[in-house]
Amino acid sequence: MKRKIAGLFALLLTVATAVTGCSGRITLDGAAEAASVNGVSIPLSEVNFYLRYQQSQMQSMYGAYFGEDFMSQDLMGTGTPYGETVRDTVVDTLEEYYIVEANAEDLGVSLSEEEKAAASEAAQAFLAANDSETLEAMTADETSVTHVLELAALQSKVYQALAQTIDTNVPDEEVAQKRISYVRNDITGTTDENGNTVALSDAELAEKEIVMDEILKEAQESGDLSAAAEDHDLTATTVTYGEDNNSSLNEDLKAAADELGEGEFSDVIKTDSAYYIVYMESLFDEEATETERQNVLAEREQEAYDNWLNPLRDAAEITVNDDVLDTIPLEKIFNMKQEETDTEESTDTTSTETTDTETADDTASTDAAEETEAE
Repeated sequence: MKRKIAGLFALLLTVATAVTGCSGRITLDGAAEAASVNGVSIPLSEVNFYLRYQQSQMQSMYGAYFGEDFMSQDLMGTGTPYGETVRDTVVDTLEEYYIVEANAEDLGVSLSEEEKAAASEAAQAFLAANDSETLEAMTADETSVTHVLELAALQSKVYQALAQTIDTNVPDEEVAQKRISYVRNDITGTTDENGNTVALSDAELAEKEIVMDEILKEAQESGDLSAAAEDHDLTATTVTYGEDNNSSLNEDLKAAADELGEGEFSDVIKTDSAYYIVYMESLFDEEATETERQNVLAEREQEAYDNWLNPLRDAAEITVNDDVLDTIPLEKIFNMKQEETDTEESTDTTSTETTDTETADDTASTDAAEETEAE
């Protein structure tokens, strides 16, 4: 998984999170070698700490949909617990960070003393906010937490340095976006009591076409496609698209839209699955065009970073010790809780329940939380 870290100090703040340790003690050999890159050892302590940090970011969303024990479930249908997928992604990310750390100076990039001090202070704040059992469960000692923060911060600086090398010229004609609205009237049929699709009759299809003709007439008179569609219990959808058609817009709609001038309506468009009416709202949507321009620039930045990193990674000697990684208990659950202070500001804290599972979340709070017993 490749991701752009959104700023050094934002990252340092979010890791200064308070969590609580509960019953169900976790003891790992943090000094054990989880992986190595060109002979440099990645300790299990860093893998486990960063894994718990990543797990915390997903807990509220994934837990709401799949249950608190989502890390133990086969969410991808591959026969592998999702926690193993996250763990392997963390290992892959740390391998990347170690390669960056070994080669950043070739780009003239390093952390300043102030940045190293900020990482150290954030690590100390994290350690001070949490009890010994929680820190043990996360293998969160000062050396490990500080180094992970420094690695992530350095990767961010390298990424930004390489981003400065890209061609920033993106002509309008390459990213120009049009804005249309359209109404869709489905003709794929109905579903019977047995779940089978029943095709529409010729009379039903004719009725659908009459409805679309009426919507088109009303919209042409009023200039409001959305209101005309609502009068017939349908909804108008607005989308933007460009030459690359990087949107949900199908080719039939795009072809019809491209024939329109600004402020013009199409005739009723008939396809195998639906009838459509298209209205051209703008031949040049400035906001959507600028968004597409930024997307192109972001792609160029990622490409510049990948072009630097990938040869280094391909040439690296990387070893992963699965037997060591398998000692991490993926069934542990970390649960978030939020508590408001007596002031107008609120303080986020993270509760770690370790009945069979454990979690931490991305907050800027350094308040220590209380130890609770798992049910």
